[in-house]
Amino acid sequence: MKEKRLSIRTTEYELLQLKQEADKRGMTSSDVVRGWIAQLPKPEKKTISD
Repeated sequence: MKEKRLSIRTTEYELLQLKQEADKRGMTSSDVVRGWIAQLPKPEKKTISD
């Protein structure tokens, strides 16, 4: 279950890039970002508070 929210500041251009990429893939912007995050190395800690 998704329980955390990520908020970032972008330029209008960056937001347009993300939305166009999401549209091209038939995904939401959130799904695209989650896909990018999934490609990052596994964290050494299991939680943020560790």
